[in-house]
Amino acid sequence: MRSPSSSWPQVSDYTVEPESGKEMFNGEVREALPAGPLHSRQHCRVDFVLSAYVAPGYGADTDLLTRQAAEHNFASDTCIRRNGIDPDTGDRYLEELAVEIKSTQRIGALEQRARVMAERGVRRIFAIPVRGDDAGRDVVAGPVVEWMAAEERWRIYGNDERIEDSCLSAPLPVRALLDAAAADDAVVQALLYKGNPTLLGYGDERAREELRSVLHLLLHARGIAVDAAAHARIAACTDRAMLQRWAVRAALVTSASQLFDDD
Repeated sequence: MRSPSSSWPQVSDYTVEPESGKEMFNGEVREALPAGPLHSRQHCRVDFVLSAYVAPGYGADTDLLTRQAAEHNFASDTCIRRNGIDPDTGDRYLEELAVEIKSTQRIGALEQRARVMAERGVRRIFAIPVRGDDAGRDVVAGPVVEWMAAEERWRIYGNDERIEDSCLSAPLPVRALLDAAAADDAVVQALLYKGNPTLLGYGDERAREELRSVLHLLLHARGIAVDAAAHARIAACTDRAMLQRWAVRAALVTSASQLFDDD
């Protein structure tokens, strides 16, 4: 694989206008046709998953037009690239990981695109075939494959494997790129790994609700009445450690008000 050099065109030195619906391949400008239901459904799933898995300092892009070589100016379906400006070129960074969706594209054409991107310096190129009816129902995707440039072949991934890379925040489950339910689970896992405050807060609130339920059950089992003031104080408490202390005390006190002694 050759590394990009100053003799290569800048990645944003376009020969076709962005948003024009055109691309250049082998020096020929042609229509970049809109996607059909099969391609678009799979494309959306890949975007959904990859955008959650990007590592800090990186971002995911859809249909990002790149000047891959003097005679090539086309976009991968989805890619990940470093944020900011490359100090070596003064242009945006070249994508590091790219994904192509194969619905109607010939395998020979797909391999040629992969070779061009690898030659330009894109580190990893994946492809996902998709099939089903013309309306986009009963869509079946897979297997996920990766172009191995040095060996001139596609490497096939098992659905239970994970893809690891420096531009990903966590190992990416292959199945998440193929199955809607697995995609949902994987995105939640990625956001938890990143410390998403909304998800973490949701988990904390569930834990607090469980502690409140335990507290009320203990008091009820011991025949201790919970008046309106005590009920309101328990409901308003957001401190898990305090709720845990109250739950321990509930096994010993003789009135609900004694729960709050020394707090």
